[in-house]
Amino acid sequence: MTNPTPFFDHDYFETRDVTLARLQKFSLDVVQRLGLDNPGGAFTGLVADLTGFHTALFGSMAAADAGIAQRRGSAQQMWGALADLQQQLEDDEALIDYKDKKHPGLRLAFFPNGREEYSRASLLTADLLFNRAAAAAQAHAAVLGAEFDAARYGTLYTAFKAGRGNTGAGDEQSAKARAEAQGQRTALTERLTDAVKLVAAQFLRDPARCAAFFRFELLSAGTPAAAAAVPAVSVA
Repeated sequence: MTNPTPFFDHDYFETRDVTLARLQKFSLDVVQRLGLDNPGGAFTGLVADLTGFHTALFGSMAAADAGIAQRRGSAQQMWGALADLQQQLEDDEALIDYKDKKHPGLRLAFFPNGREEYSRASLLTADLLFNRAAAAAQAHAAVLGAEFDAARYGTLYTAFKAGRGNTGAGDEQSAKARAEAQGQRTALTERLTDAVKLVAAQFLRDPARCAAFFRFELLSAGTPAAAAAVPAVSVA
């Protein structure tokens, strides 16, 4: 006799072998099929639950992806501002050296440890270097003349800090959303397990009709194109 114990499992779909993309297709398909074959509204509450759990999970995953995208863009802004600082100093170095001949100490204000210090800039030294360059630019703007853009150094520092802050915010958003998604995935897969049991109870001894609600091939890799062509279903 077949052992009935596995049929009472609380979650048939808890395996991580099923990717989120496949789970998304499968759960959408189940919601659609329950809505189309819902005798007497027997599955109305189930559809509402699955829709809510699906929306929560994939909303969190979208938020995680948005956080990652923000981190990448902001990191580019942060490192770009640091590279721009290095380039700006390189562009201004000849002028600084020329003015230093009549105003000794000018070059020292910008490069107390040599020009190479800026080329070795890191996140640990960035604040020091930006502050030093901006302070020197403001203090000696009159000496360097109209062709020197002192405000440029402050603008670059502002861009750097904004990029750094948004990089951290993106990391935080992504981590929070992924943590929330762990519980939301379990809630969805447990309710999908309930759906299998409720459908089986609704259509006793009619395996073909029960199976029609659950296209398990959508959970497997290498799903044929025809099987994967699921009509659009709104779960908003």
